[in-house]
Amino acid sequence: MAKIPIMLQSNGNWDSYGRFREFEVDGIVVDDDATYSLLISTIAQQLRIDTSEKIIEIKYIVNEHCPPMEIRNAMGVRVYMETKKENKNLGSYSLCITVRDFNMELSITNKNTSAGSSGILTLLDMPTSPVIEEYESIIITDSTPSSIEVGQVYQDKETIATAMKHYSVMHQFQFRVKRSSARSYWLICVGENCTWHFKATSINDFAMFKVRNLDKQHTCSLMDNTFIQRKPTAMVVGSIVIPKYFDPKIIYTPKDIQFDMLSEHDMNLTYMQAWRAKEKTLQFLRSHPADSYNKLPSYLYILEKTYPGFVVKLKKADDDCFLYVFVAIYTSISGWEYCRPVVVVDGTFLKSAYRGIILTASTMDTTGTILPLAYAVVDSENDASWKWFFEQFKLVYGERANMCVISDRNDSILKATSIVYPGMPHYSCMWHIWTNIRVKFKKGHLKLSELYFAMARSYTLDEFNERMSKIEDIDPRVKAYLYDIGYHRWSRVLAIVNRTWTMTSNKAESLNVITKYARELPIVELLEYMRTLLERWTKEKLLKAKGTFTYLGYKFNKELYDNKTLSHKLRVRASTDYIHTVIDGVRRYIICLENKKCSCGQFQLDELPCPHALATLR
Repeated sequence: MAKIPIMLQSNGNWDSYGRFREFEVDGIVVDDDATYSLLISTIAQQLRIDTSEKIIEIKYIVNEHCPPMEIRNAMGVRVYMETKKENKNLGSYSLCITVRDFNMELSITNKNTSAGSSGILTLLDMPTSPVIEEYESIIITDSTPSSIEVGQVYQDKETIATAMKHYSVMHQFQFRVKRSSARSYWLICVGENCTWHFKATSINDFAMFKVRNLDKQHTCSLMDNTFIQRKPTAMVVGSIVIPKYFDPKIIYTPKDIQFDMLSEHDMNLTYMQAWRAKEKTLQFLRSHPADSYNKLPSYLYILEKTYPGFVVKLKKADDDCFLYVFVAIYTSISGWEYCRPVVVVDGTFLKSAYRGIILTASTMDTTGTILPLAYAVVDSENDASWKWFFEQFKLVYGERANMCVISDRNDSILKATSIVYPGMPHYSCMWHIWTNIRVKFKKGHLKLSELYFAMARSYTLDEFNERMSKIEDIDPRVKAYLYDIGYHRWSRVLAIVNRTWTMTSNKAESLNVITKYARELPIVELLEYMRTLLERWTKEKLLKAKGTFTYLGYKFNKELYDNKTLSHKLRVRASTDYIHTVIDGVRRYIICLENKKCSCGQFQLDELPCPHALATLR
């Protein structure tokens, strides 16, 4: 935040050529992001101007061929500050200050207007300017304040009008507008002879409105109050229930709105009124889906500028319409090199007005938890969309040794990976294969499922072949189906490269579950939800890491501790410096510490010392 020195020229006068003459000089220093209110306050304090009686006018000269520019509002201040930044010399772009008294307002009144019934031309004193109070008061931007009090300042007339509608619904009465203009807003009760009234006027002819008068007591009868209660509009009800829709995971139906409005505010709404209130609220929070697509390029530009290291890609069709968008956050990109090169990909449908598919790629981090790598919104799961997704993924993450992909065997994924990553192993989710077996062969009993999952997780070929023979005894068709898929695509022991503990696409499925309700959001809101979700996860992981004092994360450290407990029951016979025999009851295992291998297969596949290795090390 930079400080801007400004010269003040006061007590002068403007000549016919637009030049400020016979002035006195002073100076102030303000921040480059100062508001209009702060600028007025600083000038008034330095020049000792009583703003309760005077109005300050600010002008400055850009060049001799241009009339002086006047600063009237926040935009004027912004333009001046940007101009001043180019030349911060004290004497450049001096502010010319003139002071005038408040104007008087002419008002013609008659019986049907606010001033009276005589029809006489009268002079009404304008209220004392509250510029000083404006700086000391909080400017209210919320159209549903908890209370309305004299002296409150609202950002504009629209906000204060909506706030009064909300106020009338909450207090169960109806008002009518007696006078409304750019400078004033005057309400009275619809009940005859009721003294309730409300007045608000603008501050120094600016957009902000201040509450000048409010009579909270009604003198109308109980019957009048009962039968003239204002019908709550969708906008008013929507403003009341808006907190319910901040989190897309919260389910809040029109029936819930009806119940809460009746129990909490004594409002009896029809279902259509509640439905319209919900639609108004969602439109206010999320905007129209088409508008969200229009905002997408701006949103992606802000992401790139605000978060260095973010990678965003937008692809449009030939007619300049949206086609694909890809996002990878910096924390995932920097964390990829510390993870095993196993990528789990999946796609799931969106539920917004324009539908579409969200594609995700994730992996397991060093603590054994999900690390989302990238996500994209595309039209559908087809060859072109998956190919484009993997092309962007490769540009960001490159290709590593022993890298592999795990998916649900979607044909488009298989084709795309073979094109973008030729020769890279592609594995299948063992849960997806089991689901196909149950559907195809109507075989879902417990014995078969136990054998299949044990076979998929087998550490040795002997275990694999033994369990496969038992499956063949139950149903030979299952063995033939698994053979056609390829044993190496779902079995750990026969895999071409080691995918360690990642045997399923559950990581991607878990991500789909977490974003279940967010998939109803328009595209910009969906992408922003994903960004905030991943940033929150990153923060939680960082806090957890700071409280971890072991060499490994909790999941892997627990596995190591369990293996250590099992190792105490084993006996070890040394053969050479590195090769040992471990006796486990009637079974014998050979350990080579130099190559980090064990005949049980667990040491080399889990890349974590098995009980036999720990017994040998001890």
